[in-house]
Amino acid sequence: MVYYVRQGKMPRTRHTFERANELMREELFGEESFDGSYSLLYHRNEPTRIKSIREIKKRDPGFKLLASHTLVHTDNIKREGDFITGRKPLFGNERLVISILRPSTSSDSFFRQGLNDQLFYVCSGKGLLQSMMGDLEFEEGDYLYVPKGTTYLLQHSKSSEFLVIESRDNIGLPQRYLNRYGQIKEGVPYYTRDIRHPILKHKSYGKGSYDVYVDFGDRYIIESRTEHPFDLEGWDGYHYPFALNVRDIMPIVGKVHQPPPVHETFSSKSFMVGTFLPRKYDFHERAIPISYYHSNVDTDEFLYYASGNFMSRKGVRKGSATLHVRGMIHGPQPGTVESSIGRKETDETAIMVESYERLGISTYAEGFANKDYIKTWFQ
Repeated sequence: MVYYVRQGKMPRTRHTFERANELMREELFGEESFDGSYSLLYHRNEPTRIKSIREIKKRDPGFKLLASHTLVHTDNIKREGDFITGRKPLFGNERLVISILRPSTSSDSFFRQGLNDQLFYVCSGKGLLQSMMGDLEFEEGDYLYVPKGTTYLLQHSKSSEFLVIESRDNIGLPQRYLNRYGQIKEGVPYYTRDIRHPILKHKSYGKGSYDVYVDFGDRYIIESRTEHPFDLEGWDGYHYPFALNVRDIMPIVGKVHQPPPVHETFSSKSFMVGTFLPRKYDFHERAIPISYYHSNVDTDEFLYYASGNFMSRKGVRKGSATLHVRGMIHGPQPGTVESSIGRKETDETAIMVESYERLGISTYAEGFANKDYIKTWFQ
């Protein structure tokens, strides 16, 4: 849950009407049954009107558990498909899928995730997320949160590339970042005004033929509708898509090296998302600024290298992704501890996902994984 937003027209009191001859169709849009965050949506038309449906089966990603660390270079992935069909799963499990999206074409079809919250990181490009709740512009460095059940279009530039995190569990702001009133606390890396919400723009849509692809994991259900899905007169509440740019996140630094949780950006029951950003290094006179060795007990650690110079890793570049599995020690590679001493700052940006359940590698990613990555610690 973020902050309360009100857009457009609605009755003065919920579950009521203003004029019987101009009824709006109220929809409760939320998660966790009636216990989670929600918004109330006011449609011009009945949102349940579906002319017909059909199914398209999806390919099984075939996630395979690994016994050692691995590296994939996502710049080897060819541009293909649109924002719906172009997603290439890399790692995942029953509750979490991490993909790269490098679309080659745009799409006029609408999309809705029936099962998963989605978190996009915009690696490059810019565009517009259009949903039933309004328009949200995005650019490189943005996180885009899209709750499950949101019907949307993703308009993007030709150069756009996205890291996509899809979660069966709700993705939200870390609970420890909020006070008992739900407000973001002082001392947190970002603030309420940094979070951007959709702007509802009233548009007239006539009857037509509109397809909505609904993702149910192993298949798409394609709804054929005669009324445009973006027919809201208004909405209000705490549950909606939003954007947060990494340039507005203020990294926490310390006298000695800080552990990964200080870089947390989003959280879920089954994982956390952290953002490593350009920052000043530790200021103890004998500080070792690079990360220390750790066994990652009880978590698998995914890292996507978005930009900059990655001091702790050799053989990685922009677009590289690593998976460090639980039960195996990892950390700086040979020579990087020594070369880090005396460094004052870093310019790297990397996205981390720490999964509390084991992550497997997809059949697709296994085809171009670096099987010798583990040897980079033995040189």
